[in-house]
Amino acid sequence: MFRQQRLRNGLITFALAGSMFLPVGIAKGEEDEKKNPPFSLSLLEPTVVKVGGFFGKRVNAYQPKNPYNIFINYELGMHCVGFDITYCCVIPPYNSIQAQAVKSGRDGKLPQLLSPDDKVKLFYYVKDNSYSEGNKMKYWSVPKDANGDGDMNDPGDNMANYVWTHLFIYQDLEGTIPKKWSFKDRLHIGKEVQVPIDAGPSGKPLAGGYMDYAGADGSNVVFTDSMVPAVKNVPLILTASYIWDALGLPLTAFNDSKRRGTIRTISNKDFQPYQYSMVQLHRDDGKPITVNGKVVEFFGTNPVDIPNCYACHSGEGQAARLARQEGLKLFDKEYEYWKKNYPDITDYMARLAQGSINILELHDKHHGTNFLKEYNPNAPTNRLGSVGSVNCADCHGDNISGNLQSPRPGATGYKLKKAKTLTEAIHAKHAQLVPMPDKAGRTQNCQACHPTHWQAEEMNDFATNPFQIIDDEGNPRFSNADHRIAGGGCYLRRDAHTNPDVKPPFFLNEIGKWYLKNVSMVDEKDRPINEIRGLTCTNCHNPLTQALYNYDDLKNVVTQEGKTLRNKTIAEVIEILADGDIKKFKRMADPRIKDGDNPIYEFYAKHKSATLVKATTENGVLKLLPWNADKGKPVPYEAASAGKDWWLAPAEPHCANCHIAPFVESEGGKYFPIDQPNKYALYRYSKAHGVIACQSCHESIHGLYPVRYEGPERTVDLTTHEQALQYSPDGKYDGPVTCAACHTVNEKGVPVQLVGTEYEDDYWASVVLIHFMREGDQKLSVKELVRKYPYRTAREIVEKGWGM
Repeated sequence: MFRQQRLRNGLITFALAGSMFLPVGIAKGEEDEKKNPPFSLSLLEPTVVKVGGFFGKRVNAYQPKNPYNIFINYELGMHCVGFDITYCCVIPPYNSIQAQAVKSGRDGKLPQLLSPDDKVKLFYYVKDNSYSEGNKMKYWSVPKDANGDGDMNDPGDNMANYVWTHLFIYQDLEGTIPKKWSFKDRLHIGKEVQVPIDAGPSGKPLAGGYMDYAGADGSNVVFTDSMVPAVKNVPLILTASYIWDALGLPLTAFNDSKRRGTIRTISNKDFQPYQYSMVQLHRDDGKPITVNGKVVEFFGTNPVDIPNCYACHSGEGQAARLARQEGLKLFDKEYEYWKKNYPDITDYMARLAQGSINILELHDKHHGTNFLKEYNPNAPTNRLGSVGSVNCADCHGDNISGNLQSPRPGATGYKLKKAKTLTEAIHAKHAQLVPMPDKAGRTQNCQACHPTHWQAEEMNDFATNPFQIIDDEGNPRFSNADHRIAGGGCYLRRDAHTNPDVKPPFFLNEIGKWYLKNVSMVDEKDRPINEIRGLTCTNCHNPLTQALYNYDDLKNVVTQEGKTLRNKTIAEVIEILADGDIKKFKRMADPRIKDGDNPIYEFYAKHKSATLVKATTENGVLKLLPWNADKGKPVPYEAASAGKDWWLAPAEPHCANCHIAPFVESEGGKYFPIDQPNKYALYRYSKAHGVIACQSCHESIHGLYPVRYEGPERTVDLTTHEQALQYSPDGKYDGPVTCAACHTVNEKGVPVQLVGTEYEDDYWASVVLIHFMREGDQKLSVKELVRKYPYRTAREIVEKGWGM
C-alpha cells in the first residue's frame, strides 16, 4: 500500500508540474528537427516509470495510446476484379484481411505480439458488407464445367469453383504431403473441396468468422504443378509468418445498406472501393475482450474495385469504335438486348455487358479463338452456351492466381492453347494500342484501366469530376498536363509516394534521391517545383526494378553486404546498368512515350525472366540448385511458370530500390519460388522490429501512410486516413505507426527501454534502430541490441538519407 501511495503521489506531482512537459516536435533548429518526432503526445496519458532496475532512475513518460492494437491490411494494397463474371474472368474475386495483434507495454513493460498461445483469437467481418452473390455479384450462379465431365449440370459446376481447380491440397492447409502420395490423393480446390457461396477458396466466409494464424513458417499452403514435368507439388505459401488471415474473401465494392434492386441497377455511384475490414480481439472461448466496457476492435482498409474495361470497350469508347470499323456487331446487340428487355438496367451495367462481349469478339477475330461460337443475343441466361464464361488464365499463365501452367489443367469449354503470360498479354497490347502519354510522356493508361473509382459518391460521376483521369468513354483528360495531378483509383492522389504533404525524412539512397530531384520535384515540362508531385506507376514497375533485382547477390540484406548496386552512387548505377548513358538510364527508370519510342510496350512485350534455379543431373536424377550456385544450367522462371516472373519478387518493385538500408525488405527464400535466397523478398512478406510485418506499421503497398487527405467531401480515400488515426498520439499525425502506439515512451517519443542509451533523445535514430531489428533481435537485451546496432551508425543513416 505504501508503494502504491508513493506512486500515486508521484503521478499527482508529475501532472501538476506543467513545466516538465515541453511541447514535443517543435524544432529548435535543423539539428533538433532531425531528432524530434513530427507529432505531439497530446492524447497520451502522462506517467512516471522507473527504468534501469532497482537503482534506475524515474523518467517522465507517456502510456501507449491503446491497451491493445490490431494492425490490419490487405497484402496487395488494391484488388482489380470484376463482379459480374457472366462472360469472362480476368482475375477471380479474392480479398484477404490480414492482421497482427499487440498487447501494449504499459508502465514501461515490453509490448507482446499475440498468438493463439496467448489464449486469444481474432474475429473478422467487413462493415456493412456481409454477402456478394446476388445483387452485388454473379459468380456462383454462372455455370461452368468445373469437374470436367462435359456438362454444366452438376452441383458445383460454376465459375467460383472452376477458376481454382489448378490448386490442390492433400489433407490440410499446412502443406502436408503424404510420404507415398499419388495423383488420386489430391484434393483440388473447386472439385473435391468446393468453394462455399460467399466464401473464399479457403472456405472463409465474407459474413465473418475467426481468422487463421500463421506461425513461423507461414500458413495457408496450397500446391500447384509447374511447367517442368518432373517438378510437381510446388508449394505456394499464401499467408506470411506471424500473421492472422481471413484468406481470399469474395469482396465487392458495394455495401449492404445501399444495394437495392437487382445487380442490373448498379451504377458508378454505387462503388465504395475502400471497404472497412473490422477485427475484434476475443478470448479462445469466443468471448470478446473488453476495455472500459468496449470490445477491443480496430478497422483496416480493404481496397476492391473493377478494372475499367467498359469505358473503352463499350459505347463510343475507342475499342468499341475500332471494332465497328472492323465489322464487329455482336457487342452492340448485347447492349440492345439489355436496354430493350430490362427497364431497371442502368446504362453502366448495359455497357459493362457490352464491353465484355466486345473484348471476346475482338479476341476471336484477332487471336483465332471461338469464344462466341454459341453466343445467343436473345438468350435470357447462359448467353455463351456450352462454352460458358471465359477464364483468361485457362490459356494465359498467371502467378497471382497460382496458375503456373499453360494451358491450365482441367480447363473446359473451348479449344486451349499456350498463350502469353496474362500480364504481358494485357499490358503490352494496351501499351501499344492506347499508350495515352501525358504532357511529359508518362502513360495515363495504368490509372485509366486499373481501379479508378472514388470513395466519395459524387466523385464517381466521371463526366463532372475534373480530377478523374478519363471521361466516361475512356478518353484521357491529361494529355496536355501532368497526369500525376489526376486522381481516383488505387494510387494517384492517395499513397505516400504521391502525397504532396509528406515531409522528410524520406530515408533515400542515391537512386531514391535521383527520383526525388528528377521526377517527384519536377512538373510535366521537367521544370523544378516546390511541391512534391510524386511518382507514377511506371517509376516503380519498370526495367530498372528488374535490373536492380537481377544484379543482387546479397549476403546480408539489412546491411547490404555482398553484391548490390543499391548502396552505390547514382553515377555507378548508371555506368553499370546503362553503360554510362544517362538517356538510357532515364528510359529504364522513368519510361516515357515520345516520338514513336514506347519503352512501356517493350518492357512488357520483350520481358525476359530472371533465373529461378540452376539445374544439374547427378546419377541420372535431376537436381535443382540455388540460382547463384557455381554449377548447373540456369533455368529461368518462364521455363517453370507460364506466368514467367510477374507478380513474383524478380518483377515487382522493392523498397530497397530507393530507400537506404535498413529501410528495406527481408531476405527472400522463405517463400520460394515467390522469392529467392540472397535477394529481397516482397514487401508483403517482409518483417522488421523483430517479427512485426512492414505492412502493420506502414499499411499496404499502393496505400502507404500517410495517405493524402483532402477532407470528407473530396478525399480520395477516407478509410486509410481514419485507420492511421486509430494509433495517432495526437489525433493529427497520420504517418507510419509510431513507437507510442505500443510502447511507453519518453518525451521524445522514444521507448523507455532505450533510456540510458544514446538513442534516448533521438526519435529518428530510434526509428532506424527498429528497422535494423530483424527476426530474433527482439530477444536481445537492450545492451546487446545497441552494441549490435550502434547509435553512431543510425545517426549517420538519418543524416545521409534525410532528403535531398
